[in-house]
Amino acid sequence: MITDDRSYEKSIICAASVYKQKYYFNPEFEGLPAEIKKEIRVKVITLAEKLHCIFIMGFYDDGYVYFETRAEEDDFFFDEVGATLEVNRLEREERELTERLGVWYKVFRLGEGL
Repeated sequence: MITDDRSYEKSIICAASVYKQKYYFNPEFEGLPAEIKKEIRVKVITLAEKLHCIFIMGFYDDGYVYFETRAEEDDFFFDEVGATLEVNRLEREERELTERLGVWYKVFRLGEGL
């Protein structure tokens, strides 16, 4: 998790919308291992449904993973506090997954060595 005030560019890995019942996977990240793509697909779709929102998973330009929720303005079913708590839980519990994704990004996207 990034804790300073620097500005970072973001790119979406995948997103799911409870409103449109759609899932999006960014073709830029097709190189991710199939097992990881499947795992993040399940998480993103499940959380979009659970939180009643658009759930986004992406990379900051330095390789750190972020999670984001968005809701339509007139969505009274969206619980912003609950969504924040769920994202915080996800960041703690999925640290291994986000670290693996970060390593992949740094090696395959940024060209950094291990």
